[in-house]
Parts: sequence; structure tokens; C-alpha cells
Amino acid sequence: MKGEIMANKKTCYIISQIGEPDSKERKWADFVREHIITPVVTDCGYEVPARADDPEKDLIMTDIIEQMFDSDLVVADLTGNNPNVYYELGIRHCAQKPAIHLIRSSESPPFDLGGNKAIFISTEHLDVVQAIKDIKERIKAIEKNPKQFFSQVQLHIQLKKLDLFKQTQEGKDDLLINGILQLTESYQILSEMQKKLYHELVEKQKDPRAASLGLLSDWLRPIQTPKKPLPTPPPPPPPPKKPPPKRKT
Repeated sequence: MKGEIMANKKTCYIISQIGEPDSKERKWADFVREHIITPVVTDCGYEVPARADDPEKDLIMTDIIEQMFDSDLVVADLTGNNPNVYYELGIRHCAQKPAIHLIRSSESPPFDLGGNKAIFISTEHLDVVQAIKDIKERIKAIEKNPKQFFSQVQLHIQLKKLDLFKQTQEGKDDLLINGILQLTESYQILSEMQKKLYHELVEKQKDPRAASLGLLSDWLRPIQTPKKPLPTPPPPPPPPKKPPPKRKT
């Protein structure tokens, strides 16, 4: 039963500088993981967040790339301007999945990430409490509408897809237009043939089959009238006049 519960939990991965054991970078990374990230993500229903230096990780780079694509949530601590952090975060952005950005309150995020609002953190108790609150609100907002938290990379990918879609639609429109032009040309040819046949049967041969052209005329509307109208038959002769009656004498 416990395994089923764990299987249903969402996954979280931490990107951060790690440093050597007992270094100031490692102490900072451990503090952020244990006192800020882990409490809030587990409270929101996620597993204990993983990190690249976990002992069960063998092929670190392979695991990192998989986590960037597969993890339900990524929390990136940008503190220290570590190039590995930016590289891994770039992979996450290319995966078009949400990431929460953190950074020490004494630092500023780089210009390229200015469009993604970062949560400022420190070791001060009040700042820790506020950071946990901000992360929880960000997680709830992400789960409500994941597409709201996009990166510039994701926006560019979507624009590329839109451009490709437009090109495809334009190609379809060209095929449709060409088809309409071909149909119009065929109509004009058939209409001209109908007119010539009409004149040949009616005017020259007085052929009774000309009546069947009425059906063709209905199908090939509008049909122009012949250049030479048909002759109008003469009116019938007037009835003979009756002689006036004889007068009696």
C-alpha cells in the first residue's frame, strides 16, 4: 500500500551549485534543500526532491537530462551564477516544462532570465518562512495552469510551430486556389463548346436534339445568348372576312 502511494506522488528535482563537501557552496545547497525546498514540495504532495549528488545516481549527466524532461517539477537555485545550473535549466526550458527559480537575496538573476520571476531566499528565519510561502503559491499556480509559466525558449518554440502551421495552411490554400482555377477553366471550355453546339444544331440543321441542350445549359449557367438571335416566325394570317348580309327588298 505504501508503494502505491509513493508511485502516485509527483517528482521534484533540484538544480543548484553543490560544491565540495564542507565547502560554503555545499552548506548553502544543503540548507536550501533541507529547510526551504523539501518541506514545501512534500507538503504539496511531491516526493522528497532529488539532486545530482544523491548516492544512488551513477551516470550524473544522463540522469540530469532525464530528470529535466521527466520530473513534474524542477526548482533551480541560481545562487552563485554556476554555469552547470544554467546549462541544466536551459535543458528544462527546452523540455517546455515548469521550473521555479530561486536566488540568494543579495544577488540578482542574469538578464536572460529576467522574464522569469525569481523567489529571493536567505538563511534568515523570516525570509525562509516567506520563501516557503512563495514557493507553495507558485506550485499551486503551476498545477492550475502549467502553460502560464513559460520561458523565452518555450515562447520561441511555440512561435516556430505557429509559423510552420501558417506555411502549411498557405500551402493548402495554394492547392485550393489552383483547384478552383482549374475548375473555372474547365467550365469556360465546356460553356464555349455548348454554345457552338447550340448554334450548329439550331441555326444550321434545325436538329430536334437541340432540346437536350437545355439540360446542359442549366448545368453550365450562366450561358450567354447566341450572337445571332433566332428568326421570329411570321404571325398567322388573319381570318377571312364574312360577306355582309344581303338586304331584303
